[in-house]
Amino acid sequence: MRSIIILYFSILIIVLSSCASVSYEKELVEAYYNLGNAYSDLGKLEQSSAAFVRALQIDPSFPSAAFNLGLVQIQSGNYQSGIKVLEDLLKKEPENILVLKVLAWGYYQNNSILKSIEIYESIVKIDPFNVDVLNNLTILMISILMYEDVYPYLVRLEEAGVETGSNYYNLGLTERELGISTGLKWFEKAYEKESSLEKNVIALIGALKIDLDYNRVVELYDVLLSMNSKPEFYFDKAFILLTSIEDYEKGIPALEVALQKGFNDNEKIDELKNYNDLLDKDKILGVFIDYPPIEPLIESEVPEIQD
Repeated sequence: MRSIIILYFSILIIVLSSCASVSYEKELVEAYYNLGNAYSDLGKLEQSSAAFVRALQIDPSFPSAAFNLGLVQIQSGNYQSGIKVLEDLLKKEPENILVLKVLAWGYYQNNSILKSIEIYESIVKIDPFNVDVLNNLTILMISILMYEDVYPYLVRLEEAGVETGSNYYNLGLTERELGISTGLKWFEKAYEKESSLEKNVIALIGALKIDLDYNRVVELYDVLLSMNSKPEFYFDKAFILLTSIEDYEKGIPALEVALQKGFNDNEKIDELKNYNDLLDKDKILGVFIDYPPIEPLIESEVPEIQD
């Protein structure tokens, strides 16, 4: 706050001494510009915006003030105003990457995902290995399932040496969706980088199932259950143990826990009951007799809460 008071006095002095100063306008513009930055640092975005506007009224060609005004307006939620300021600035500097990055962010904040993607793509045409931009671009494309378009950018990130769990996961997901591979190679790398993320464990389990590596699948279900003891995870583990590994000593207890916890997906239950090569179907059916699945309530059966 003290710095703002000093800046106000500086502006007052400049105005009062305007007749004697040959650099009056330049000094006044810089004073308002510094005032805008000071307000921005304090989180006073409305006052910051007003100071940058005043600087531009005196000197409309001051690009730093225009850029900061656009940034502050986007930060304060005035997306359309901030976008317009930045687009006007780009007319003079069409390849200014910093302006383009903030503009893309502004469009994202304004829920214009496709426009944001378009701008990020224009940046990578200028700077093909801009890692920050490539990261943002791939995240946005994945979010709207643009797997075919995003794949070259994910590969480029990997070629640039970006070794993050997120990029590996997205590579695996995209290759799986495009039918290039099961994604196993990338999901393994994602799990190595971030083994504590549930989505990495689930993705790796899915790829290993396709690869028929069931012993590893069971190991990973134990990891998954240590993170989240959902009944469906217990059931999936039991299903693998009872059908693919044929380990009843571990499979039956896992099935019992799944049912005790309320697992009631009839489609999956019927798949297990009707599995052709069960070693001891009667023993498995006995579990369902001892622990019958809880039938989900239909809406009309949900009891009313009493006051």
